[in-house]
Amino acid sequence: MTLNNTVESDAEVNRATHSRLRVSLANDLTPPSAAHNLLIAFHFGPTPARLRHPAVVSPSLHAIDRDELYETWWIDDEVEYSTHGSMRIAECADYAVVIYENDERNNDNHESFVHQAYAEMLEAVAATQHPRLVKVWNYLGGINDGEGDLERYRQFSAGRAIAFRESGVDNEDAPTGTGVGTIGDRGLSIIALCSNRDFALAENPRQISAFHYPREYGPKSPKFGRGGAVAASDHHLHLISGTASIVGHKSMHPGDTILQLDETLRNLDSLCDAISEVTPEDPKLILDDQSVLRVYLRNPGDYLAIASRLKDNLGLSADQIAFLHGNICRRELLVEIDGIRVQ
Repeated sequence: MTLNNTVESDAEVNRATHSRLRVSLANDLTPPSAAHNLLIAFHFGPTPARLRHPAVVSPSLHAIDRDELYETWWIDDEVEYSTHGSMRIAECADYAVVIYENDERNNDNHESFVHQAYAEMLEAVAATQHPRLVKVWNYLGGINDGEGDLERYRQFSAGRAIAFRESGVDNEDAPTGTGVGTIGDRGLSIIALCSNRDFALAENPRQISAFHYPREYGPKSPKFGRGGAVAASDHHLHLISGTASIVGHKSMHPGDTILQLDETLRNLDSLCDAISEVTPEDPKLILDDQSVLRVYLRNPGDYLAIASRLKDNLGLSADQIAFLHGNICRRELLVEIDGIRVQ
């Protein structure tokens, strides 16, 4: 595997050391320095975040190995906080984040609900100085509820696809994405990262692009890219979509979490290579101490075995991996990983 055994070049080390963007896992919202401002913080825990802040989102996912956890994105730059309709926005020179949260209490048509939410989100993105969507995290309750085309994830995919089509977002321009089910029965959180910097998309050669999935996965194929890289002025941000045990378009190793993890790691390895190919001016992409991963587990009881396996394979510290109790978009899948690397 090529995930953690490449020596960094001097240029890479220099960029990482002086990057204005700092992404890390923490137990609170203490900034790395007085000059850093919060671009986005993902709060994971069974209770609301202790500090109210316009850039904090709580998507009803629980950390498995601790009571409370934040994934924090700090930037040594001015951040402006605003709203656009029901959307919250945090915006700096290189990025904007658009946050949408709704408990869906009065909704009985998930496809229409998602369509409207995505249309509003895309309008909010257009109102920023950062027109290019680069990553969208989607967290929805009851993701596997319903049968056939009435399953909530299939309805979600249909609503998103309609909004993208209406806004002129082609398949090949779709952002990297993650779609995971939360612990609650209902609710939808959409967190969109966009930028005005150059962005290169990459696809995993071991997998069919999600937007080319056959009809058996729903009336509208999922609209997201597998990975990509943003070239900011002082760093590159590598983005890895939710990655699971899928080869081609087929789920592999149903019911076996460890075999699914091993397949997922092979997919991550292949995806890192693909991202490296679209950013040839950079050293080869590896998952190392500049990386932060989220590991979503359908069954929290798998945590110890998965954590041990990841330590052996990646060598990342516990402070770089968030283990989260969440449901995967396909019922037979038990583990999924997404993440970022700043270099």
